[in-house]
Amino acid sequence: MRVLRAIERLNYKPNAIARQFVTQRTTMLGVLVGDLSNPYYAQMAQVAERAAFGCGYTTMFCNIEGEENIAVSGVEALLEHRVAGIAFLAFISRTPQLEDALKRAAVPIVFIGLSERWGDSVGPQDTQGGRLATEHLLALGHERIAYVRTPLVERSGDRARCAGYRAAMRKVGRSAMTPLQWEPGAESVRAGRVVVELATALGQPDGPTALFVSNDIGAIAMIEACETLGFDVPGKISIVGFDGIALAGLHRISLTTVAQSLDFQAERAVALLMERIENPRIEPRHESVPVELMVRNSTGPPPRRSARRRRPSGHLTA
Repeated sequence: MRVLRAIERLNYKPNAIARQFVTQRTTMLGVLVGDLSNPYYAQMAQVAERAAFGCGYTTMFCNIEGEENIAVSGVEALLEHRVAGIAFLAFISRTPQLEDALKRAAVPIVFIGLSERWGDSVGPQDTQGGRLATEHLLALGHERIAYVRTPLVERSGDRARCAGYRAAMRKVGRSAMTPLQWEPGAESVRAGRVVVELATALGQPDGPTALFVSNDIGAIAMIEACETLGFDVPGKISIVGFDGIALAGLHRISLTTVAQSLDFQAERAVALLMERIENPRIEPRHESVPVELMVRNSTGPPPRRSARRRRPSGHLTA
């Protein structure tokens, strides 16, 4: 009791550095993120930082910007600082160099917004989201719907969203169009091995009347590109995104999107990381978070058939 009274009288605060020497680990979490100018990463990073602080941990961020060599160097830097765990907000390839470094350090890891199997993960139901987006466009009367890939979505999530799109098209007996690969801001797109101007891809008679873009930032950029080219959204072409970032809900943008709970994923991922720090032997956990469709003003019925000449089916389909 006298010790406790002395602690209270002297307003004693535990020395975090001394405690770290004893436990052989810091009270710091490493967070690997993509471009923080992207609202998706910024929102998730903010929530992860707040959740970690609530558990008594500080965070050290490493912006890898999608570059694998920077990502590996970032992981190595975090390990040198003896972080207690690492949260991956941005995907990096599972290279032998990276895997060996993580194994040697025996550091707990968690993936946020991703569906990787080599660590704990919390991510959206990507396939279901792809179905929801496509079913919405089909219900509006669209038949020629294209999936647009952007480099802003990691590979497994992109494949799952595209698979959901294909499943929805197949369910109603429609042919899935060849996915369009597009770098936001670019004037051209790739459809399979063919590179064409964006205006040509969207303006040809049998071109798509609706686009399901793999993420919100790409979808917002596509709206701007379409309007610049004279394609009214949604009058001539409808656009759906994926993520549900706050920017998509602004009145000027009003993007229809498949929303995922970004805050919940970040908070839950930090909780999983805390549990693994305390008990490294528990089995990997992979949690899938429900998604929902948020209908706004970027989608509407397709233009009347008279506005476009029909060509034989099969063009730009796969």
